[in-house]
Amino acid sequence: MPTSTVRFAYLRDALLSALLVSVTLADGAWAIDIGNGFRLGGALRYNYAYKDWDPKYDGTGLVDFDTARIDAGYDSGPWLATAQYRYYRYRGGADTHFLQHAWVGYRFNDDTQLHVGLNPIPFGITPFASHNYFFSMAYYVGLEDSYNLGGKLIHRTGPWDLQLAYYVRDGGHWSGDSESSARYTFNVVENGAVRNSERDTVVGRAAYTFGKDTQQSSEIGVSLLSGRLPNATTGRDGHRRAGAVHYRGDYGPWGVMLQATRYVNSVENPPGQDRSVVIMGAYDFPYAVAARANLYTANLSYRVGEWGALRDITVYADYSMLSKDAAGFRDSQQQVYGVSFTPIDKVFVYVDYLRGRQHPYIGPNFSTGLAAGGADDSWHDRVNVNAGVYF
Repeated sequence: MPTSTVRFAYLRDALLSALLVSVTLADGAWAIDIGNGFRLGGALRYNYAYKDWDPKYDGTGLVDFDTARIDAGYDSGPWLATAQYRYYRYRGGADTHFLQHAWVGYRFNDDTQLHVGLNPIPFGITPFASHNYFFSMAYYVGLEDSYNLGGKLIHRTGPWDLQLAYYVRDGGHWSGDSESSARYTFNVVENGAVRNSERDTVVGRAAYTFGKDTQQSSEIGVSLLSGRLPNATTGRDGHRRAGAVHYRGDYGPWGVMLQATRYVNSVENPPGQDRSVVIMGAYDFPYAVAARANLYTANLSYRVGEWGALRDITVYADYSMLSKDAAGFRDSQQQVYGVSFTPIDKVFVYVDYLRGRQHPYIGPNFSTGLAAGGADDSWHDRVNVNAGVYF
């Protein structure tokens, strides 16, 4: 039996065994408490997709295994820690697995914490600048739900949320077929003759919430990022810069997210190598991304709550756009209209209808969509349903 098949079978059996234990827990529990502050958990997720550009998905679409993951956590006294490992298996038999996050934290007091390890960068609307399964376009350029290796100081007092972080490097390459893209976060990666990587990144975020802890709250914030992009061929350092301003409003059941982001990746490639793009990679797949661009995000949501047997219902419309600097580069756009809900305990579902243009996951231009764009500049449709059992 192939090694990948054995690995998948082992993870599947281990997670299903844990699931049998978890279903005996009290209603609403999402992890197994094993005592002394330790928790274990995980998930199994499956995905249905219809893609209008791919003949394999003609007719009724296809259902595939999506993710198996294992979670561990600790929280006792001033110490806390959390880690998650993920396994993905793709149609055709390829697979990849990697550490999604792993960090240790210390509470100095009720207001201040230090997190060290593979932890999320404090940039823009957190934890997510989106509601849907596919995030916003910021995710695909490493600026949403992104995890790097370093330390982060968090100070939350009253309406203020202040965070300052230093990351010595990205989260690293784990197991897969690519050269350097077997990872969760989209980072600038080395691939073939292009030898750039991310090092020494400093990120700061300041946010202020009006009406904190009320039904009518508004958060405004600013984020800044700066880091090195060393080139292994030339031995010279390029740099990475990004800044964002954001607004998040919660008005009873209604939610609004607005964010404007500017990023610049200046690389020191050898002569003759294109500097208008960088190579970024995750999930074992690298692709080209415009080196300089503006990002815009506008999201609207409505929390329905319960309807019949369904709980935690949220209806949303998410939009994001990548507007590229380079002459002749076609802009990339993403629209997502959907609903998320809990049909039964420990099961969570996203139902998304996506429209995309020059988008690697909504259309045929995977390798070039976020860079110059592909020959097909039309809008494409994708229907996606992701169902996960969490324990």
